[in-house]
Amino acid sequence: MSFYWVTPDVPANFGEVVYDDSYDPPRVVTAHFEFAYPVERELMKSNSGAYAVTRPLADALAQSGLNGYEFGPITTSISSLVEDPGSIVIPPLFGLVITGRAFADDFGIKGYGRLIASERAAAFLFERDEILRQYSSRLDENGDVVVEL
Repeated sequence: MSFYWVTPDVPANFGEVVYDDSYDPPRVVTAHFEFAYPVERELMKSNSGAYAVTRPLADALAQSGLNGYEFGPITTSISSLVEDPGSIVIPPLFGLVITGRAFADDFGIKGYGRLIASERAAAFLFERDEILRQYSSRLDENGDVVVEL
């Protein structure tokens, strides 16, 4: 089975993140997303390594049969550095808590916050957001990026 390193948009700056250190790697339990840019995609990451999804993606994931994740609480705000805060609309978001093991489950984390998705999970995400495919990399059985010529 192939796996992918999925690299979503990062519209949010560093915010407070609570980790559960009893897991290896530690799991994000809850996070604060401080938005510096508009929300344009269904899957996003903050600079602090937390992931969030929009309600439509959360609903679709819940029906997908994919494993290695659960939803958790997040809070949001707009960065004080944003010149026109009214230009940023934050939709309802859910924390995407990665509970799976990288290279074993549909979703897992490798290293510091690298989202690893199985081939079927990646196909599910790419079908919903073709741009996400452009910023993701297929990995070999050792977890190294496969360079396609």
